[in-house]
Amino acid sequence: MVILYIILFFIIFSYILKKLAPYLVRHIIKKHLEKFQKHHNKKEPEKDFKFKSKKKVGEYIDYEEID
Repeated sequence: MVILYIILFFIIFSYILKKLAPYLVRHIIKKHLEKFQKHHNKKEPEKDFKFKSKKKVGEYIDYEEID
């Protein structure tokens, strides 16, 4: 008799899960999409890439290959 209850439980549980699965998946995807958009919509501070050396390092010498 216990085996019958276990089988019946699994049948009912699988039926309910099949009916609720689209809503659960939609909810999970929606949450992940909101998290993704929130992460990528942050305004990052603009970086100033004007790093120039103020030291004079010398003259550039172009070496030629000798055969």
